[in-house]
Amino acid sequence: MLKYIIKRILLSLLIIFGVSVLIYTLLRCMPADYVETKFTLNPNTELTPERIAQMKELYGLNDSIIVGYWKWFVKAIRFDFGYSFKYNQPVTKVIKDNMWMSFTLTLLSLVIYYPLAIFLGIKAAVKQYGAFDYATTVFTMLGISLPSFFFSAILIKVFAYDFGWFDTSLGMKTPSLINPTPWEAFWDKAWHLVLPIMTIVILSLGGLMRRSRTNMLEVLNADYIRTARAKGLSENAVIYKHAFKNTMIPLVTMLAGLLPGLFGGSMIIEQVFGLEGIGQKAYAALNEGDIPFVMGYNMFLAILTVLGIFLADIMYMVVDPRVKITK
Repeated sequence: MLKYIIKRILLSLLIIFGVSVLIYTLLRCMPADYVETKFTLNPNTELTPERIAQMKELYGLNDSIIVGYWKWFVKAIRFDFGYSFKYNQPVTKVIKDNMWMSFTLTLLSLVIYYPLAIFLGIKAAVKQYGAFDYATTVFTMLGISLPSFFFSAILIKVFAYDFGWFDTSLGMKTPSLINPTPWEAFWDKAWHLVLPIMTIVILSLGGLMRRSRTNMLEVLNADYIRTARAKGLSENAVIYKHAFKNTMIPLVTMLAGLLPGLFGGSMIIEQVFGLEGIGQKAYAALNEGDIPFVMGYNMFLAILTVLGIFLADIMYMVVDPRVKITK
């Protein structure tokens, strides 16, 4: 067990190093950098070539990719991801200050759609080729097919503009609410999260529900399920005690992607609804070529992804005692 954990940690470090090299190289190969976006391409700014060169030197954009990466790497191993060009703050501080909005949004959505998708997927498998199965299949296809920005725009059009139930003009604040009490401010923010949560829940249900249905159908056709039914067990005992337990392994694999999703934010949805989360900050920084922040943000996601995969491997032994770590 200890040997396995050490091997996985070393492999994870190697993966993170490779990801950092790839991301930094891609960022430095972008057609424009922060200085060009903010100063050179701005019609209201006139800078001489000498001044532009000085600005690039100031922001460390004159170094070659290898030299620039080495400078970044030396700081990164001390958990210093540099200073954000756009936000004029340390990258770690920007991430720490803005990730909790994204965490709240994603966590609330996860608590709703994950158990709901599993329940609907199991129900659809049990009622295979029935009306409920066909209805969930159509719903699944809609959830998978609709882009998040398109579905968000539909919800805003219907519920914010047509019905007037929501105000999406100022993100998390209602303009008419002046000097609110803490309780009023809390409910105002909660009400503004309804549409983003609805978007994430509906769009996330489809894939997980289809996966749950497929896994359950495979298990229901197994010999031991027919044996359990032949012994006279109730259908609920067969489904939820015997079959459901064996559908958990594929679902655990999907849990590996939840950790970066919790803290990484929903870049498009936050942008559409004007939520000041880490996803919106990353989108704005990427548009302006803020290399330190984009690097720090992507490495933050990479570390969470590797950690999520590692935890998923450990969870395999919890949900299935047959899985043993021998290497």
